[in-house]
Amino acid sequence: MKALLCYSQDEFKLEEIDKPGVLEDEMLIEMLYTGLCGSDIVKIIDPEVKKPAVFGHEVVGRVVETGKNVKQFKKGDIVVTAHHIPCYKCHYCLHGNHSMCRHFKETNIYPGSFCQYIRLSAEHIKYTTFKVPPDLNPVEALFIEPLACCIRALDRIEFHKNDLFSVVGTWVIGMLFIQLIKSSGGKVVAIDLDDERLSLARILGAEHIINPSGKVVTTEIKNVAAEGIDVAVLTVTNKNTLGDALSYLRDGGTVNIFGASGKESRFEVDLENIYKRELTIMSSYSATPESLRRAFVIVAGKKINISPLLSKVLPLSDFKKGLDLMMQRKIYKAVFKL
Repeated sequence: MKALLCYSQDEFKLEEIDKPGVLEDEMLIEMLYTGLCGSDIVKIIDPEVKKPAVFGHEVVGRVVETGKNVKQFKKGDIVVTAHHIPCYKCHYCLHGNHSMCRHFKETNIYPGSFCQYIRLSAEHIKYTTFKVPPDLNPVEALFIEPLACCIRALDRIEFHKNDLFSVVGTWVIGMLFIQLIKSSGGKVVAIDLDDERLSLARILGAEHIINPSGKVVTTEIKNVAAEGIDVAVLTVTNKNTLGDALSYLRDGGTVNIFGASGKESRFEVDLENIYKRELTIMSSYSATPESLRRAFVIVAGKKINISPLLSKVLPLSDFKKGLDLMMQRKIYKAVFKL
C-alpha cells in the first residue's frame, strides 16, 4: 500500500509498505481524507522523534475489511476515528486524568493516517470510531477529534454563565473554542496578531477582538472588563501570552494552557502574585472517548460552523506544500487524500 514516510521536516516520500492484516476483532479502513494536526507538526519538526515514520491521526475512511467478530460496522461504511484510548482502570483514569493513562499514550491507529490503509483495533472500534452520516461532508468530520480536545478542556475548567474568556490564538483550535464557549453561555475576547482571523473570530461569536500589535493587552482587556478576564485559554503559549494572561485575569481567575510552547517552555512567573490573587494555572491535553462522542454529536448535528476553516484538499504527494501552508499560517488546516 502507499504510505507517506517522513524522513525529516523537509523530506517526505510516498512509498510502498506492507498492507496491515486484521484479526477477528479488528477492521481495515481505506483513507479517504486525513488532516494535519499541530501535534503532527511538532513530531515532524522535532529531531528527537524517531524517523522515518508514518504520522497522522485525523482520518475519515471507508471500511474495506472487518474481522468476523466486528458487528458495529460493515464493508463500505464511511467512518471517522481517533487514536488514543484510556484503560479506565488505572490510578490516572480513576482520577479523571485519562490522557495521563499509560495505555492511552501507547494506543494508536496503525500505522498512522498518512497512508492508504489503516488498521483499527477492537478498542478503537468500540470507543473512538463513528459512522459518518450521509448528509455530513466527510472533510468536516476530521474536526471531531480537535473539537473533542476543546470539549475536554472546558470540562476541566470551572466557569459560570456569562463568564468572560480570552481565547489567545484564532487558528483552528481557537475558532472551535470560541464557538464552544458561546454555546456554553460564555463570552469571548479573541486575541491574535492577524486582523483577518480576528474578523472571522467575531463572525463566529467573539464579542471583542484585540490585536496586540502596538497595544498593551492588559489595558485593552481592562477597557472591556474592569475586573479582568475570568478564564484565559491559551492556544498559543509563550512567555508573552502567559505573562499577559496572568496580568489581565481577575483575582481568582484561571488560565488554561492548551497549546504546546516548544522551545519557549521555560520562563519566570511571580509566585507571590499567583498566591495572593488565588490564580489557577492549569492545562488540558488531548481528548477522551466521552468527549469524542459529544464532538461527534455536535459536528454531525451541524451545531458548529466548520466551513470557514476548510481549504482545498491536496493529494498526499503534495504533503510538503500543505505543511508549509499551515506553518506559514496561510490555511487553517491542511487536508489530504490519495
